[in-house]
Amino acid sequence: MIPNRPQRLGELLKEEIITILSKRMHDPRIGFITVNEVAVSPDLKSAIVYYTMFGSDRQKEQAALALEKSSGFIRKELMLLHLNVRHLPTLTFRYDTSLDYGERIDNVLRKLKQS
Repeated sequence: MIPNRPQRLGELLKEEIITILSKRMHDPRIGFITVNEVAVSPDLKSAIVYYTMFGSDRQKEQAALALEKSSGFIRKELMLLHLNVRHLPTLTFRYDTSLDYGERIDNVLRKLKQS
């Protein structure tokens, strides 16, 4: 197996998932989502799609449910693109908390600087 194949496949999937979410998905619960990364397992059988979005906690929960329910549709759309893979990985969507964590650290540092 090619050593960086999971990373290259992750980048390809990221681009295509962004296109599908912005142009082919018509679920109002999804809203404006940013796909940060697609981490593909070394055996290429599964992929975790990390995303962020702005909105209330309720809106984030609704978007998570919508993405979970539409993962089959997104996977089917990816199959129709004739990507150069033998088997398309199963998709799991996870909210990326790294931006929230970075924001909390930034707020703590600002408070310390003001003190």
